[in-house]
Amino acid sequence: MATPRVLVLSFCHTRNFGDRLGFHLLNAVLPPDAETVFQPMSPFRKPPHDSWDLVIVGIGNSLNPSNAKVLYDPLMRLFDTSRHVVGISGTQYRELFVEERLIGLLGRFDHWYARYGDDLALYGGHARKASHLGDWLIDAFPLTRPTRDSLLRLEADVMTKRHPLDWLIREIQAHRHVFSPRLHTLLCALCSAERVAYVEQFEDDEHPEVASGKFNSMLQDIFGRSYAQRDLFTVDRDAVIAYRRFVRGNIGRLRSDIGELI
Repeated sequence: MATPRVLVLSFCHTRNFGDRLGFHLLNAVLPPDAETVFQPMSPFRKPPHDSWDLVIVGIGNSLNPSNAKVLYDPLMRLFDTSRHVVGISGTQYRELFVEERLIGLLGRFDHWYARYGDDLALYGGHARKASHLGDWLIDAFPLTRPTRDSLLRLEADVMTKRHPLDWLIREIQAHRHVFSPRLHTLLCALCSAERVAYVEQFEDDEHPEVASGKFNSMLQDIFGRSYAQRDLFTVDRDAVIAYRRFVRGNIGRLRSDIGELI
């Protein structure tokens, strides 16, 4: 019996907390008979097959301006020979996108599951179909209570010491106060901590002054407002719970949509 072939393009091969978690979440929404290949988006290499039943771009990560620019042609060729294409992603460093290339890529998505409301409002009209998924990585974190009163100051690269993901989640969620320089360790802390703080990420190559913008988008998604970076703020637990429910419902619809496509 023929099984559907699925190609997933992402950054889950990097030592990145959020991208590694997305690998497991995606597996949970694919049909049990889907034969899946996970391939790095960068550096891009020719996939093992020329055609796919479904190509999935992203596992909840951000689309980067440099990737959208450099990978535009090989991605479009790949989309041409595949039955369906969906995106599960947000955007960052938005002012650096070559707009026509981003619009061209989104225009090939049968459905774009936009991470944040800002993503949908800015670019959703360019996809064939688009919806607000929410940051589905929140579904990887339990809702719990901290057990330590101390402030945890996380490093930018929490994966450097090669701790297992489950250990990192428990360590983050054990602390009552958490300072995070990365998006998804902050999201993890929001499910447990009483107060949190963050610091923005900035483009560190040609445009060191350009902020990612994704922290503000996430905070607006969950709390309907932003908070100043570096200052601890009190977590609205009711808002976090409401967001978890919103995302969980959308993940169920995403699972059904993918099942119908392939």
